[in-house]
Amino acid sequence: MNAALKRQFEAATAVDAVVDKQIKARGREIGTVEAYDKVKGFGFVWDADEEKIFVHQSQITSQGFRQLVEGQKISFLRGMNRDKPWCEDVRNPDGTPITSETKDKVEEPSVVAKKRRQQLKEQWRNFFEIPQYALKGYAESLPTTGANQDKFVLGETVPQLGKVFVVAHGCAASIGKTGLIIGNECSTFLKDKLPKYIAAAYEEKPDPAAAIASAFEAAESEWMERAKMKSFTDGAEVTIALFVHALNSSGQPCVQLWMGNLGANVVVLINSEGMPVRVMEPHTTVKARALLEQAGFNVSERGTVDVAFAEVGEHRPTTAFRLPASRLIGGRPFKTSKTSPVTAKPEVKKVREWKCVAGEESVLLVFSAEVASVLSDNDVVNAALDAWGGNNSDGLDGWEAASKAVVRTAQAQGPDRDTLHCLAVQCWWQEKPLQRLIARREDKKRSGVPAVEKVKPTDDGMDMFG
Repeated sequence: MNAALKRQFEAATAVDAVVDKQIKARGREIGTVEAYDKVKGFGFVWDADEEKIFVHQSQITSQGFRQLVEGQKISFLRGMNRDKPWCEDVRNPDGTPITSETKDKVEEPSVVAKKRRQQLKEQWRNFFEIPQYALKGYAESLPTTGANQDKFVLGETVPQLGKVFVVAHGCAASIGKTGLIIGNECSTFLKDKLPKYIAAAYEEKPDPAAAIASAFEAAESEWMERAKMKSFTDGAEVTIALFVHALNSSGQPCVQLWMGNLGANVVVLINSEGMPVRVMEPHTTVKARALLEQAGFNVSERGTVDVAFAEVGEHRPTTAFRLPASRLIGGRPFKTSKTSPVTAKPEVKKVREWKCVAGEESVLLVFSAEVASVLSDNDVVNAALDAWGGNNSDGLDGWEAASKAVVRTAQAQGPDRDTLHCLAVQCWWQEKPLQRLIARREDKKRSGVPAVEKVKPTDDGMDMFG
């Protein structure tokens, strides 16, 4: 090697050694990324003295992509580049190389988070729109006149969640100028608003239970304000069934059934043996009798609960309204004071988590207290499954035939009030197990064996008077 060249090489090596020694002697500084352009590969960092320092991707020590995120904490050595300070040997605050995992831990700015939520919303596809995973539903309601106060939502899509079914069993409807009850403004309002409230609440907080509870709260607040302005007395017992396609605790796909109940509606599932499984308890007036009497409600010996009500400006209460349940949306006659025992507080819970395999429940039934006053849960399930099977001579879909059969069977028993309803929802992925169940029931009937063993109903406070 040329002697002069050798001397230059040795001098350069010595200089590098001195530089390395100086770098090691310098302390690492902690900074915060002020801005970083991923495309151009550079940005700026605030040091401890709030001085802005240039940072380039070539100086980032990383096990993956060399990039930083706004707001990220880093450590670095201060160096000079073109007579200006810049960051060298950029690492995590603890001195470890920067990784994508560290980047993910940095809190996203609100704008970025909002864009991400919008992107997920646009990419979302409704699992229940897949034919083999469809939800089939129908609701029957009596009387079939303009005085019917019931409204239903039958499988409306809720973005990012799934599908929702709503039963709004109206009560305390305002009396028109002709002296007749014409529909129910509250149940009509709830049919239109509840799915929207659930979707909006879920966007704010991605929790199905919180979304349902928030929807009930928003509905009660807005309806009561509207009812006071327009002198509506209308109220409604409400049941929400929200079917959600999600991941379970093991990260596996599943279908969750979230229920929200407020009122005396009864909710049962039909299991693989054709037996009823009650998943939500009704809020009957019988259970709250002591509180209602203490609050001044008229409770008869038969158990019916009435209250007299007068609008502002009237000298004395002239109209009596029957209270159907201890919890309602709306119903101004029952909420004339803040201490009233009648509230709009719902019960919300996840009642099932299905893997969509054989052996799981196949049908959801929601029926009114008037039906439950004359039919046990077993009677309701028997009427539904009998109509689903060989007794369906009208060529109706099973879920429609079932809901009609439950209502008509209850009507034939002569309930105290004829405001009857039943919602039937079939999980279509259980169609084959359900048909096998119906076939077994038909075989038992032909052989003279009862399809379902009679079970003595328990006293749950449900009767035709409240």
